[in-house]
Amino acid sequence: MKAISSKRAYLVLICIAVITAAYSLIELFRPAADHAPVAAEEQVNMVTLNPTALKNFGINDSTIGNVKVVDYYKSLTFPAVVVELPGFSSITVPSTVSGVVAKIYFETGSAVAPGEPLFDILLNQQELVKIQTEFLMLLRRREINAAELSRLADIGSQIVPLERRELEYEKLQIDSEIGVQKNILLLQGLKAGDISDSLEKKGEIIRTITVIAPPLESQDNVASSSHATSEEHIYTVDELFVTPGKNIDAGDSLCTLTDYCKLAIQGRAFAVDEKVLTQALISRSRVSAAFEGNTSREIVEGLVLRSIDNKLDIESGALFCYLDLTNRFTSYQAGTKNNPRRYVQWHFKPGQRCELSIEYEPLPDCIVLPIGALAKDFSDMCVFEWVGNDNSDKIWLKKPVHVIYQTKDAVVIANDGNILPGAKVALKGASFILAALEAENQKGTGGGVIDHGDHVH
Repeated sequence: MKAISSKRAYLVLICIAVITAAYSLIELFRPAADHAPVAAEEQVNMVTLNPTALKNFGINDSTIGNVKVVDYYKSLTFPAVVVELPGFSSITVPSTVSGVVAKIYFETGSAVAPGEPLFDILLNQQELVKIQTEFLMLLRRREINAAELSRLADIGSQIVPLERRELEYEKLQIDSEIGVQKNILLLQGLKAGDISDSLEKKGEIIRTITVIAPPLESQDNVASSSHATSEEHIYTVDELFVTPGKNIDAGDSLCTLTDYCKLAIQGRAFAVDEKVLTQALISRSRVSAAFEGNTSREIVEGLVLRSIDNKLDIESGALFCYLDLTNRFTSYQAGTKNNPRRYVQWHFKPGQRCELSIEYEPLPDCIVLPIGALAKDFSDMCVFEWVGNDNSDKIWLKKPVHVIYQTKDAVVIANDGNILPGAKVALKGASFILAALEAENQKGTGGGVIDHGDHVH
């Protein structure tokens, strides 16, 4: 009996110890009276911010916009780079004749318009001089023949019919030979205008020809098709291959010109995105390109896919696609008064990186806002509606929203009545407003030190 009593006493002691420990744990985790959390119904969803605070958050009248219900498209986004148009962006200017470079009109890097002179070539090809001499002799024979026919016409048609027929036949032969010789001169590199001005009108042998920048009508390519006048189109002298006094043969390269009026964007998508790309190519879906600048982000819209490669890049495994990109330039003058030079600065440059977004799935009747309009509070997402003023301060109301799609630049919100069309919301700085609201709520928990009434400064 004594042993049983000892065992009961031992069990009672253990029970008392367990109860005491449990009570201590409860007391340890019980919130103190002066640190009790604010009840859910006491949490405020509205905060007032003065103009200084808003300015610090980057919020002003221009960054407050109306909520609109629109149709939005999901987009496929991938990196891209600006590239030249193969065969069109770089133009090699050859010499059409053999001779000596007598003059160079432009230096490397300067701008030249279509039709402007580039080089003067002094002819030293004896065969070309001989052909010009024969051409001048034929022109002289034609003049003599015409004068004789005119003389016989004054005498009368019945007096010398045989001689007249012979002269008319000779005229046909001379005209035929002149046509053949003129084609030979053109094949030798002389221009039709030079032949007409120097040989036919002045009767002088052409000793120097001027090489000009390719005119627009001779450039049957994408880069020139969108330009109506030479003032809207410009070349840049990229590289010179000759110096004054250098002997050159027909076909030798004189220089290269760059034509950046039209470029291309090379998109680098994944192979798994081929289906989306093909559908976008067939349906001509809208594509936008985002270029990151030093201070801003430029969005170029209205682009369409031109082509998709039929092979993957061996090194990266990327699937390349291409879009046309219209370029623009800024022109400025340099050099001296007697020797002015024109230069251009192209807005888009080969090698410049961007990001392409291709639309592929519609999201009808939704609200689209900039990414800066969205604030995240743990699992909640919200925007802030401007509901009025308190003197010069603005009052902001927290509005929980359902985000159905999000990109780096925009957030798509369900039109479920949480935020109504026409409401004025902060388009940027929403996360700062949320921080100010949380600080306002912390005042009731003893965790905040804000003591400016109901305002956040």
